Amino acid sequence: MAASMLVIVGVPAGAPAAAADTGQPETLYVQDVDWCSDTGPGTQGVPLCSVQAAADVVVPGQTVDIVGPPRHGGRVTLTRSGTSSAPITFQGVSSDPIGTSAALILPPLLGGTITLSGVHDVHVSYLQLDHTTTDAVDVKGSQDVVLDRLFIAQQGPQDGTVATDGVSVDGASSDVTVSRSQIYDSHGNAVQVASGAHDVTVTTNELEGGRYAEIAVSGTATADLTGNTLDDACGPGLTIDGGSSATVENNVFTGVGHDTVCPAPTAPAFSVAADSAASVTADYNALAVNSGRTEYSWGGTAYTTVAAFTAATGQGAHDLDHVGYAYPETTDENSPVIDSADADAPGELATDVHGAPRVDDPLVADTGTGAHTTYDRGAFERQDTLSALGGATPSSGIGPLSVSVTPGSAKPGSWGLPQTYTVDFGDGSPAVTDASGTVTHTYTTPGVYAEKVTVTDANGSSATRTVKVTVGTATPPATSLTVSPEIAQGTVDAGTASLTLDHSDNWELASRTISWGDASSSSVPVTAGAAGHDYEPFRSYTLTLTQTDIFGRTATATATFRPADSYTPLTPPEYDYQGTVKAHGLLDLTSSTLHTDSNGVDAAALRVTVTGGTAGGYLTLYPYGTTRPSVSALNFAAHQTTENGMTVRTSPSGDVYLFNGSAASISVKVVTAGIFSHVQYGHTYTPVTPVRVLDTRNGTGGVTGPVTSGKSITVSVAGTHGIPADAAAVVLDVQTTSAQASGSLSVTSHGMVDSAVTTSYWAKGQTVSNLTVVPLADGKVVLHNSSSGSVQMVTDVFGYADATGTGSVYLPSTPTRILDTRNGTGTGGRIAKLGAHQTLKLRFSGVHGIPSSGTTAADLVLTAVSPATGGYLTAWADGTTRPGTASLDYGTGRTTPNEITPPVGSDGYVDIYNGGSAAVNVLADQYGAYVAQ
Repeated sequence: MAASMLVIVGVPAGAPAAAADTGQPETLYVQDVDWCSDTGPGTQGVPLCSVQAAADVVVPGQTVDIVGPPRHGGRVTLTRSGTSSAPITFQGVSSDPIGTSAALILPPLLGGTITLSGVHDVHVSYLQLDHTTTDAVDVKGSQDVVLDRLFIAQQGPQDGTVATDGVSVDGASSDVTVSRSQIYDSHGNAVQVASGAHDVTVTTNELEGGRYAEIAVSGTATADLTGNTLDDACGPGLTIDGGSSATVENNVFTGVGHDTVCPAPTAPAFSVAADSAASVTADYNALAVNSGRTEYSWGGTAYTTVAAFTAATGQGAHDLDHVGYAYPETTDENSPVIDSADADAPGELATDVHGAPRVDDPLVADTGTGAHTTYDRGAFERQDTLSALGGATPSSGIGPLSVSVTPGSAKPGSWGLPQTYTVDFGDGSPAVTDASGTVTHTYTTPGVYAEKVTVTDANGSSATRTVKVTVGTATPPATSLTVSPEIAQGTVDAGTASLTLDHSDNWELASRTISWGDASSSSVPVTAGAAGHDYEPFRSYTLTLTQTDIFGRTATATATFRPADSYTPLTPPEYDYQGTVKAHGLLDLTSSTLHTDSNGVDAAALRVTVTGGTAGGYLTLYPYGTTRPSVSALNFAAHQTTENGMTVRTSPSGDVYLFNGSAASISVKVVTAGIFSHVQYGHTYTPVTPVRVLDTRNGTGGVTGPVTSGKSITVSVAGTHGIPADAAAVVLDVQTTSAQASGSLSVTSHGMVDSAVTTSYWAKGQTVSNLTVVPLADGKVVLHNSSSGSVQMVTDVFGYADATGTGSVYLPSTPTRILDTRNGTGTGGRIAKLGAHQTLKLRFSGVHGIPSSGTTAADLVLTAVSPATGGYLTAWADGTTRPGTASLDYGTGRTTPNEITPPVGSDGYVDIYNGGSAAVNVLADQYGAYVAQ
């Protein structure tokens, strides 16, 4: 049925030449489309996803249009009230299926239940509800409530033990109307009204197959139970007790049901207890129960016929029994329920359960009473048998589109009455009434329309035939797409492309195909506003969207996606390897050792500590199975302990080679601080202008003076200096200087157990700096002095891992030397040391596999080679002011490396400044880059 359903009936859908209806202030929209949002405005353009979201914000006078099944079902609780002049309305909205009878069109499925709690002046209509262990609709402590045109079905086995009702009205509620609803197979009562309620109307409903009563009223004052069809094989169709007062008229009681399992012997169809009999009035009801079944129980006495009941009680003077199966499809033309109701009965409606008008059946004598003598008893009004033919020709084309319609009937109505035809073209133009012959019309505005032909007989019965007419735009609908990594709950899967598609003109589309650029393609529904695809890393892909409209015209759009990695810290850090590596030896750090054997890991953030043997040297770390590059991740002197961090690309299997470039054996310890994956959800990185947050030498950060032996200091790093309060991790460079004894520094996330990692080692009098990524629990880090003497501490912030997933993603690269002042690499061939207080401009973007645009930060290991004097290097984004921070501190004669992540200038360059008093050779090895999404 959905395939033939119109998008919008009666108005153009998405027509670009017409002003778009974005929703009036009095209307909120709920619709399951890709672009819905429960925090959005609730307009047609950006509807809410759930009914509960609308219920939480609706105000008096507003209508909530529920367009098709909402995305999120479940129980909906209504707690907001309207006023008598401005009620709140919740209503389902369905488009007309082509060629389907109105009686067969079901309302939108809510996918849950509704509770009205302490509200007043609220209307709920045209929704389909299902329920299992709870009532479908609970009215609690509410007044002036209307429940209209609901379709309710109990789910689960017929013999279920949970007795739940279709509609339940509690004793604190009043002025409640249940009308024109269809309630089936309830495990309890179809409609139940509890003691204490008053002024309750149950009218024109089809209630069928309940395990208990179809309508159960107890202790209720002024209940109007009118014009219902109660089909119950177990019993009773209607029960009144507890001292209730009620009027019961125009109901039809049948006893067929849906193979219901009766929990007790069959009960009377209509039962009024002794405590209520004196205050209940019954008349104009009709009964068609199974043979031998008791029709009435009144004041404790059973009656098997209307005659006996009326003679004994004086009630039911116009009641009928043995009236047959009184449903519209099978009711005999001469059935006594036709044209025999009391039109003035309390609660009687002018339309039947399907919204059909009350009409006079000319083949049946009018025996009804009241203002109209032609109303039928029960929920259904017998209609003339009519049909409408003819449809707009052509039914589609490029606008302006001229069509013709020739209405006519396939056969005369069963009543033989004169017929008239009306043609409504659905575009707001006046309907053509009394249409005869051929009617022509020109559609001038592109869109989808419902052209209707309605045939009406002289007594008011009618039938409608609907045809969809599609008027195309002069040119094919334009298309566009944007692509970004997939974000969920503040984390990102940087290897999955999330596409946002233009959905403004989807009414005109026939198909969409996306070529993902990796030799695969997918068909995407034309109503979709998004799509996704997983990629393998280390290359860019061009995506092509091709859309074809219903007239065969095509349009394309392209976008580029480069899968990358997001970061997940390992807390506590994993101490993966500790051992000896022989001179010029090669160590295979396996994926199980490095904890890089999980899905999609492309790089590992490592901290490597080395203790030199009889000779100094260097370490090179690089992907397993590749040629060893000419880079150094860590330089060390003989008999000294040195540490550095680096992010190393792994092999496809997750392994890393470690090469000992020393002529002596060394001791090595490897710690995995985090992983980078193109499959797992992780954090993105946001660089900031480097800023100093701690300097114990001058009191920056609130601590003045050296940190004594064995002591710790706490530094607040989040919520200040551009670092958000909810940052997931922070990138720090921690320097130790003026050390009074050899020792080491450990950094811990404040409030996070087992998060300590040793970041640097020093000798007495030595200045050491090291970059580290610290996960954050409360925005603070703890620095601990593990030496036997005091030491000054300096901390600079370079960036943070955000909690939004909107920062930069990581592209690991094979380690590559991009700067060497000793041989002119990265300097344009100029061979010269970087002079004292001089700045070198290093190109980073657009070379060595790094994208030419979008790069936000570089991941480098910076090395000062055999300095003549002590000093420091500072790296920052070209085109910006040099910050007052240090990226690397170096001492006399000692080759010193440090991992750095400086921001990259908009021109793709990084500046490096030598803060020392003598020239120094500088190396920079590239390990990766951070790029904007």
